[in-house]
Amino acid sequence: MKKLFLFLFLISLIFVRCGNTTTGPEGEEGTEKWVFSTGRSLSSPAIGSDGTIYVGSSNNNFYAINSDGTQKWEFSTGLLIYAPAVGTDGTIYVGDRDDTLYAINPNGTLKWKFLRETGGYIGGPSRSSPAVGSDGTIYVGSYRYNFYAINSNGTEKWKFTTGSAVWSSPAIGSDGTIYVGSCDENFYAINPDGTEKWSFSTGGNVESSPAIGSDGTIYVGSDDNNLYAINPGGTEKWRFPAGDDIRSPTIGGDGTIYVGSEDSSLYAINPDGTQKWKFPTGGYIFSTPAIGSDGTIYIGSYDSTLYAINPDGTQKWAFSTEDRVHSSPAIGTDGTIYVACLGGNLYAINGSSGGLANTPWPMFHHDLRHSGRVGGP
Repeated sequence: MKKLFLFLFLISLIFVRCGNTTTGPEGEEGTEKWVFSTGRSLSSPAIGSDGTIYVGSSNNNFYAINSDGTQKWEFSTGLLIYAPAVGTDGTIYVGDRDDTLYAINPNGTLKWKFLRETGGYIGGPSRSSPAVGSDGTIYVGSYRYNFYAINSNGTEKWKFTTGSAVWSSPAIGSDGTIYVGSCDENFYAINPDGTEKWSFSTGGNVESSPAIGSDGTIYVGSDDNNLYAINPGGTEKWRFPAGDDIRSPTIGGDGTIYVGSEDSSLYAINPDGTQKWKFPTGGYIFSTPAIGSDGTIYIGSYDSTLYAINPDGTQKWAFSTEDRVHSSPAIGTDGTIYVACLGGNLYAINGSSGGLANTPWPMFHHDLRHSGRVGGP
């Protein structure tokens, strides 16, 4: 009997060490808090001011999830749904594959919907996620070569036409300038009235969403494998080459720029454009980094892992998911990290206490930066 008990005890230890949810004491960093499953690939999550987590799914539903992992409500559009943004009044803005932008009330009812193109939309989706300005204007791109400014009541304010699809999600400068990339290989600065301020040409599609430094420098990646630092006037400050397409950057409190690449690496780049360090993963990186209040950098990879990386570039911990991580992580005020994978699971992972310092998905924010895509690249 004693031998049988010892055998069962050892077997239980093996399962503890192999699982995500039971390693270490409850609440230990890098362990699973809960998982919410939809069965289909998910967008990056956004977090409301009350802690509600919002996420879109390729099962054609949009979900509101309580902070304990239970479902609050779901909203169905009948088509694949992309990543959301949350306004200061709690309204959730999300687009779907029929090129419609939905405004959803915090209780899950429809507020309004805006059809970005007329005549019936068939074809590839718009992958741009919306950003919300301080005056309530919603900015979002379209597959049909247009970038829209939409009033808070759902009417069109203006549209700006580019030479190709707008898959980049916009960022908004302190002076109201809107920055967005296009698959016409250009990066645009647009005035608040919808006129072009300037454009910057790269050698590849600009699917990356921009990040804006405290000095006004704009950082954006291109499919020509470069991260560009652009002066507020539209001239090049420097460029940093990687081994493949560059995704969307995030800026740390000390000015370090963190950005992933399809060469499977996360780069930390000094404000002068020199490399600080490089962290290799085992798969493509489409995820935008999020930075915790203690400086930890969180990034997802196509090797089915969410990485927590120390500010010096060393690994803090790694969390294995059941499929590739295309999603960008979001950090709650209690330090919980939320990240989705292509297999249909949204994970809540115990993180450092103290909440977020910088993240592509703040609770509600008018300067939203994110790749905004569901499914494959």
